[in-house]
Amino acid sequence: MLPQLDPTWYASQGVWMLITFCAMFLVVWRFVIPAMRATVDVRRSRIENDIQETEKLKTEAAALLKQLEQAQASVKAETQAVIARAQEEAQTLMKQTESEFSDRLAAYTAQKERELTESKQAALREIASVSGALSAEMTQKLAHIAVSADETDKAVAAVMEETP
Repeated sequence: MLPQLDPTWYASQGVWMLITFCAMFLVVWRFVIPAMRATVDVRRSRIENDIQETEKLKTEAAALLKQLEQAQASVKAETQAVIARAQEEAQTLMKQTESEFSDRLAAYTAQKERELTESKQAALREIASVSGALSAEMTQKLAHIAVSADETDKAVAAVMEETP
């Protein structure tokens, strides 16, 4: 039979078990638990530091985001101002170009009208001289009347003044 199962040894086994349990309890209470508590405290402080760092980074990120939004707003406003100035400059340039074109067109039209008037006057003078000579010759051949060049020129001038 085994000695642990022998009832005569129960009392001494109980005492040694109590001594061993107390010794183990003291070792665990004195050495193991403080080491575990220190590890837990280190972890807790690290976690708290990480949380604090996270909060700090979060506030910095919020500040940077606000700065970015402000920068975007200022860039947008500046861009709109530049676009507005460019549109104004384009409109001014277009008006100036239209004005210059209108002036050139008016000058060109006036020049062509003068040339047309001069051509018309030259044609009318040519018609008058040809008509005078033709009238004198036709009167001579048809009516056998001799008419002077001065008379035919006066008659042609009178008819031309009546015609618009």
